[in-house]
This record gives sequence, C-alpha cells and structure tokens, in this order.
Amino acid sequence: MVMDSKQQAMNVGLAGLGGVAAQFATHPCETTMVRQQLAGSLKEGGSMLSMASKIVRTEGIPMLWRGFEAAAIREVFYSSLRFGLYEPIKTALGADAVHYGGDAQKVPFWKKFTAGCLAGAIGSAIASPTDLLKTRMQRDTAMPPKGMMIFLRQVLAEPPGFPMNLYNGVGATITRAAVLGGTKMAVYDQCKIVFKHTFGFSETRSWAEQILVVQLGASVLTGLAVTATSSPFTNARTFIMTSPPGTYPSMFHCIADIVRKKGPLGLYAGFGAQWARFGPYAIIQFIAWEKLRALCGIPPI
Repeated sequence: MVMDSKQQAMNVGLAGLGGVAAQFATHPCETTMVRQQLAGSLKEGGSMLSMASKIVRTEGIPMLWRGFEAAAIREVFYSSLRFGLYEPIKTALGADAVHYGGDAQKVPFWKKFTAGCLAGAIGSAIASPTDLLKTRMQRDTAMPPKGMMIFLRQVLAEPPGFPMNLYNGVGATITRAAVLGGTKMAVYDQCKIVFKHTFGFSETRSWAEQILVVQLGASVLTGLAVTATSSPFTNARTFIMTSPPGTYPSMFHCIADIVRKKGPLGLYAGFGAQWARFGPYAIIQFIAWEKLRALCGIPPI
C-alpha cells in the first residue's frame, strides 16, 4: 500500500520520535564505542564492558549519556529523514510491491538498498553538525561536563570558518550513513518478507507474532548486518570529527591511517559496543515506529 501525502508527512515525524527513544536507550553504548575507537591501541581500548566500567568509575554513570542533547537533536533530523524518506524514495524508484503486481517478494534487493542509501545520505547531510557536536561531547572527559553550546562555540572558532567548520567530516558521515541506511532499511524490509512469505508468520494474527517474531527477529538481524557493514566508516568518522580540521584529506586517508597504526582489525574497534548499540537501537526504533504507524493508521513497512 502506497501512503498518501498526509501519511508520508506524519511518518517522517513518527520516525524521528522512534529514533529519539532508541537513542536514549542505547546512548551509553555509543559513548563507550567512541572512547574505544579513540584509544591509542586495541589493547588500550579494551572490551566494551571494561571501557564502560572505566567511564562509570572515573566520571559517574550519568556521563555515559554525554552528548545526548546533540544526539537527540540529531535524531529529530537524521532519523526522521532516513526512515521517513525510505518509502517515498522506494516508490519513486519503482521498488514497492505495487510495481510488481502486489508481490513484495519480487522487489529487487538492490532497489531497496539504493532507496535506503539515498534516504540515509540526505538525512546525514542535513544533520551532520549535530553529529559533530555529539562526537566531540562524547570524547570529552572534563568534570563537570561542558554544555553543548560550549562545544558549538569551539567548533565555530575553528577553520575554515562558518558554515564549513560545522561540516568537518561530512564526507565520512554521508558515506557511513549511506551504507548504514541502505543496509538497515533493505535488510529489515527483506527480513520481514522472508518471515512472512517463507516461514508463514503474520503481522495481523496476534500481537505476540507481530512484535516478538516478525519485527523483533527482523530488527535483531538488521542490527548485526548494520554493525558489520558500517564499522570501518564509523571508526573513520569518529577520528575525523575529533581531529583538528585538515588532519585527514579524505575518509580513505583516515581509514589507511587506522590500518597503519592498529592493523585491519582497528577498523572494527568498538565492534561489541557498536552491536550492543545497533541491535537494541534497531529493536526499539523499528518496533516503536511500527506501533506509532499502526496507531496513526499507517500500514507496516
């Protein structure tokens, strides 16, 4: 079923609400991930649990939510667009079931991936300044913690001047978001089709079957797929955004530098923390979003 213009506009807002809820629940994992990625070596970064314990021990439990103000603002823009634009873009590409005689199984995976890539790239390009502020705040260990406006003033004072200083690392952010968006939306979409058409599950028979099997199962698999495909770009983004402007000529220079200093596995530093974030994030975001859609009379993805 293709949404009308009113439903599409409503869907964008609902996606953002689901994103903020998921971000709050998983933000400690992201803060831990950033600290692991910026550690001098894989050994120094340690495990997710050891780094999280270090943050709690030296800074306190609330500091696991460093940068949440910027993260929440980011979700309002980024998640609203990357999730909310997916279906309209998919329709524009002729990748919805309507274009295939109502048979969702016939829709090519690459079309779904392309729609997710485009939606993710658009959302991240607009939200990149908040991503920069969030990452800077998560890196900081000052006590008491500095407010978001202090970091904003620091960024605005950096070269090359306004507004480009707000977009330091935007190339890495867009690349990561495109890969992440394409993987997340296409895999979730495809997993739901497999659960329903191959294994015979339904989103209409019972609440338990809808939530605990179809949506939860698709979300768990999506979280793993997203972590595996986006980790190198997530690491590069973290380094670029926390380094002085001009340190890395491009994202690929940053990736090469990480490999040179830490080896290939350095691109997957913080993998456990990433999965611990992406898995629950996908579960909370997708289930909350799908529930909000149902309450507003919008059909499931």
